[in-house]
Amino acid sequence: MTELSRYIALKEYIPLGKPNISQFELKENTISLDNDDDVMVLNQWISVDPYMRARMTERKNYKPPFEIGKPMEGSCIGQVIDSKSKEFQKGDIVSSEKGWRDKFVTNYINLKKINPINVPNQTYLGPLGFTGHTAYIGLFRIGELKKNQTVLVSSAGGSVGSTVCQIAKIMGCKVIASTGSDEKIEWLKNELGVDHAFNYKKVDNLVLHLKSLSPEGYDLYFDNVGGDFLEAAIFRMKNYGRIVICGRISQMNATSPGEGLKNMAHVLVKRLTIKGFLIFDHGDDYEDFENDMKQWITNKQMKWRETVVEGLENAPQAFIDLLDGKNIGKMIVKI
Repeated sequence: MTELSRYIALKEYIPLGKPNISQFELKENTISLDNDDDVMVLNQWISVDPYMRARMTERKNYKPPFEIGKPMEGSCIGQVIDSKSKEFQKGDIVSSEKGWRDKFVTNYINLKKINPINVPNQTYLGPLGFTGHTAYIGLFRIGELKKNQTVLVSSAGGSVGSTVCQIAKIMGCKVIASTGSDEKIEWLKNELGVDHAFNYKKVDNLVLHLKSLSPEGYDLYFDNVGGDFLEAAIFRMKNYGRIVICGRISQMNATSPGEGLKNMAHVLVKRLTIKGFLIFDHGDDYEDFENDMKQWITNKQMKWRETVVEGLENAPQAFIDLLDGKNIGKMIVKI
């Protein structure tokens, strides 16, 4: 069976600044099952994530750059429509990294069969997927979260941040959440149950504001933004506090290098631990995460929201909107 596949590709690398629509293109090719163990998948949902911005440059990174003119990659959920593999049958729901396209063919080893637990398939792009796994590993493996601690979360209205907030609350922690819109504040406070949420854009002095919300300081800061917020958090950390470096979205589209942290003396005096991580290094921990997350979802302890964009051709705009913070919860594209 030969099928037409549509996909999004980069037209050029984007070394600095925010991407724009003209730098992406919608292309087509034909696909077929040419080899034993090939599987053809029709994508249903694709994910757009901040880390993809780093793959739009030629700079060496933890993942290679996207190839110009070739299909971009990312997490996705689809349905098997044809198969030469004994491992997958027509109709199976699978996850893969073959996003940014509507159909594809791959060897079966690049697919993972999923069995939804009475939740929509796209949940495996959110709390049961890359998003939830990142929050879980960041808190427990990197941040060594303990019960009843005080946790600060930046970009808390996004997919990872909102999951971090809820896991910390499940652990009995006091959670302070920063976000960039009043709508997200209402969601964080009224639905997710954080102790305090604030719009960082309306704060004149971030250090003093963080002090007012938790005068005793913070045991753990889950950093999704970097920049000035990270510097402010260092001032307010408790002795032996831990800072989990998950993202740097505030600096992702910078046109010049930002200034370095000016308060590293506090890291020394307070004996802080600052540690970055990549979720791609923690596949061995997925089973523990999945078991815990399924339990939290079943017990209705985990809530999530999705910002859904319709149509593969609109995926580039969805990605740009994500970088601008226009999403609440997980940004996904319905194919």
